[in-house]
Amino acid sequence: MPQDQGLQYEAALFGLLAATQDMQEGMGAFLEKRAAQFKGL
Repeated sequence: MPQDQGLQYEAALFGLLAATQDMQEGMGAFLEKRAAQFKGL
């Protein structure tokens, strides 16, 4: 796929993943310097 199309695809998928509870937990854990407790949500 062309690079510009690939970048658009990546951005769309990242948007979907950023909305998950696990993504929020991971970012929070990183910022708080603690181990993440992922739940698969």
